[in-house]
Amino acid sequence: MALESSQLTPDAPVAGRDLASGILAEARSRDATHVHIEPHQGGTRVRLRIGGMLREALSLPAPADLDFQPHGVDVARLPTPHGDRIVLHLPVPAMRFGELEALGMPSRLALALGGDLTRGGLMIVAGPDGSGKATTLRALLREADDGTRNVLIARDAEELRAALRQDPDVVMIESIADRQVAALAVQAAGQGHLILAGVDAPNAVAAIQQLRDWRVEPFQLAFTLRAVVAQRLVRRLCHACREPVQAQGSVSALLGFDSGAVVYAPVGCERCDSGYAGRTAVFEAIHADAALRRLINDGGDGAIIARHAFLNSPNLGSAARTLVRQGVITSEEAVRISRG
Repeated sequence: MALESSQLTPDAPVAGRDLASGILAEARSRDATHVHIEPHQGGTRVRLRIGGMLREALSLPAPADLDFQPHGVDVARLPTPHGDRIVLHLPVPAMRFGELEALGMPSRLALALGGDLTRGGLMIVAGPDGSGKATTLRALLREADDGTRNVLIARDAEELRAALRQDPDVVMIESIADRQVAALAVQAAGQGHLILAGVDAPNAVAAIQQLRDWRVEPFQLAFTLRAVVAQRLVRRLCHACREPVQAQGSVSALLGFDSGAVVYAPVGCERCDSGYAGRTAVFEAIHADAALRRLINDGGDGAIIARHAFLNSPNLGSAARTLVRQGVITSEEAVRISRG
């Protein structure tokens, strides 16, 4: 076992605190999300959850007196006849989100989605045709594929059923096109699979509403949903030649900017010709917390869901306005996004 290579063998005379330090060091080096310490009649078993799977790391011949208090980790204890069963909740290991960020996704959102990618459930990427959602789905799939999980792709109900018979950990569905696929996706997510799915919808709330329109059972949807990401593609200004200008009064009003606010306009240069340098994506995301699950289960309308979801995070319009202030896109692009 890996811990034995660190000389943490069952018969080693290691103090409880030193053994705890060694277990945590091993868990972190292997990007574990949880440590399970399970006392039983014959001793204590230590298992690490790595890539969603529990893997045995150490077996001790007797109950171990482990002290994790100095390490600042979240410790959950459950008394048993053989001693406390302990689960350590470790911070989500750092993941490589360069690809997501290259698409325009803010680092904070990429890291938040990283936590969702380590668990089973349903993650939706929404957007109209041409919004780049398929590219984002495949980037998320690559992030989820760490080499220890069975990752599959399905295009319709028949392929999804076949994929679910292949003992998958992760299944990507490029587009949920009908009620049948929606029901299968939610059912699979409820069984512990991670389902990454595209939905043709203008925003994140509309994607949830679309699943409702397909008559997905509210409790199942509320229980399985992890996150809904929505996106649009916009033209990125060329940083070599963009020029600062005062926003027009009508545009300032539409975007909520102060009168005379400075924005950027395209010019054109040898590097870009047009004043633009490719495209970037604008994102919004809804993360399913307990309150949102209640709203979905109880049939809360879209306005209430949106009010809760975007209380502390930007919707598409707000995210676009931020890109205008940063000089990434024009104010006209942001108006287009804000109008839906």
